[in-house]
Amino acid sequence: MTDTQLRRYEIFVIERPGRPPVHAGSVHASDGELALQNARDVFARRPDCHGLWALPAEAITSHPAGSAEPPASVAPEQEPYLVFGKPGHKGVQTFLGTVQAASAAEALDAGRNTLGGGIVDWWVAPERCRLATQPEDAAPMFDPSKDKPFRDQAFYPVETMMRKLRRDRESGRAKP
Repeated sequence: MTDTQLRRYEIFVIERPGRPPVHAGSVHASDGELALQNARDVFARRPDCHGLWALPAEAITSHPAGSAEPPASVAPEQEPYLVFGKPGHKGVQTFLGTVQAASAAEALDAGRNTLGGGIVDWWVAPERCRLATQPEDAAPMFDPSKDKPFRDQAFYPVETMMRKLRRDRESGRAKP
C-alpha cells in the first residue's frame, strides 16, 4: 500500500437487533476503526442502524454460484468463517451464518451445503478479520444523527433566491 492508497473495507449494516447484517457498500480507510467511523458517516446517517461490520476486502473470498470450484488452499487448522450470500441478482450480500473450515474454499463448500439454496453469489471471510461496533456503543455512535432533520435539496430554494438577488441587483434595489 502506498501513501496515496487506502485499504478498502466492505461494510455491512445491522438495521435492528436480531436482523442479519446486510452489505451496504465499501469505504477506504487506513485502519478498521476509521473504516467503521467512515461507514457510520456514509451508510448510517439516515436509516436506522444498530451496528456495523467492516471486513477488509482482501479477506473476502467470493464465488458465484455455478462457476468452477475455487482453488483449495490448505490451512493448518479450522477456524470460523463468516458466510454471506446474495439471494438474487438484484439482492445484496446478506450474512447467512458461520462455518468451521480450514480454508476459504472449504468454507464456501460448507456454506453451500448447510446455509441455503437459491444463492447466486457467495462470500466468505475469516471471522478474525471482522471489525464490528459493540451493542453498548450503538447509542453514542448512531443516535446523534437521528435528531438531525433530513432536508431534500429541493428544501433549499437556492435557485429562486439567486434569481431574486439578480433581479434586485439589475433593478437597483439590491444593497451594495
